[in-house]
Amino acid sequence: MIRVLVAGKYQDAISKVTTLAQSLPQEIQILDTAMDEQAAMELIDSKLPDVVVIALDTGDTEMIQVARKIYVYKPRIITCVYGHNMDSNLYSQLLNSGVRSAGEYPTDPQAFLVSLKSLLEVESTRAGYLSNTHSALLTSSTVIGFYSPKAGAGTTTCAVNTAVGLARRGKKVILVDLDLEFGDAHTYLDLKPRKSIADLCSEFNRDTFSISDIESYCGLHTSGVYILSAPKSPEYAERVTAEQVGYILSTLKVYFEYIIVDMPAGLSEKHANLLKYINRIYLVTPLQLSSVMAAKQAIGVLGILGRKESINVIANRTARMDLISLRDLHKILNCRVVAAIPSDYRACISAASRGMPIIVSMPHNAIAKAFNNIAIYTLSKDTTLDIWDMSASEIAKAYQKLEAKGPGKTEAVEEKKAAPLFRRHGRRQVNGGTA
Repeated sequence: MIRVLVAGKYQDAISKVTTLAQSLPQEIQILDTAMDEQAAMELIDSKLPDVVVIALDTGDTEMIQVARKIYVYKPRIITCVYGHNMDSNLYSQLLNSGVRSAGEYPTDPQAFLVSLKSLLEVESTRAGYLSNTHSALLTSSTVIGFYSPKAGAGTTTCAVNTAVGLARRGKKVILVDLDLEFGDAHTYLDLKPRKSIADLCSEFNRDTFSISDIESYCGLHTSGVYILSAPKSPEYAERVTAEQVGYILSTLKVYFEYIIVDMPAGLSEKHANLLKYINRIYLVTPLQLSSVMAAKQAIGVLGILGRKESINVIANRTARMDLISLRDLHKILNCRVVAAIPSDYRACISAASRGMPIIVSMPHNAIAKAFNNIAIYTLSKDTTLDIWDMSASEIAKAYQKLEAKGPGKTEAVEEKKAAPLFRRHGRRQVNGGTA
């Protein structure tokens, strides 16, 4: 039984498809019909069709936009289009919108059935191949937000090094710098982006983004990390709306296994909007009283928003002389502590100034090992680790267990120039130059 959702602006056009299906009730099931974009997207989520058939009529261009949205946001859904007197220009628009098949309305129910079966057979073969090659297209994507209510806590350093740690383990990773006013994550990777997220949003002023749109505005680090940089100047921050950020993240989730978001400091409505798209929150805080109390207040608000279970605390710049211990931190915040990054001011400043993540430039440094541990924890998708009452040796053993049972072994691969996500003509900036 082939499960079909029919979408069209006009009832007459929809009826042409449903009438064909009704002739084969044992082969084709019409789940429902939709006459606008919102209804179509909602029914896809609730009905889970095998195929969406779009029924066009003369002058109907709105449904082409529906096809494009399905292609971008529902990539596993097969879309085919039927219409009358379809010219080459219309065919071109449909192909650019990700439609798998397009043509004149079939007059024979059997021909309609054969075309649907052919589409499903090809897609099943393709899906099986992609699954066997561990394609990110069929892998559940994880959006991780690195956050601190106070600026200067080290969220960017943590975000960048975690992203590199994941990429060096063969994962498809993109770093999105959403500190829109003063973000500088690209400098930690020695990249000089010519375009930013503000350019993307202003030049594509719409509510859909294709992966090729986004990819052309990204930088690429030699570790394999893509980065969508913050605006070059604070006044450009207003070009980026919360809705556009949502559309961008939704598109990236289809193509990347891990989306690392460097969130801005503070706590406002824009944070609440952003949290809708984030699966895990890594709350970074130094063990200083003012920072810890700010973190406690932020956790209280995040709890009201229903996000406390997704919070993972990272204690940054820890030292033996700290007056606040990990035990104290756990007691104050009442959240699991998943990592403790030791303090080494000289090493961090040196790495940041050279634009070389410490996980790469000083792999044997204790800080680099801590970032590797965060990458291991992230890959494991564990939700029970809590190191607040562990000794250093116990912490090491806990991460070793996660590494042993986690997906993908974590021995870092040698760095090599990463291949673009899609082959494109033209030149790409890599480490401040072009490639």
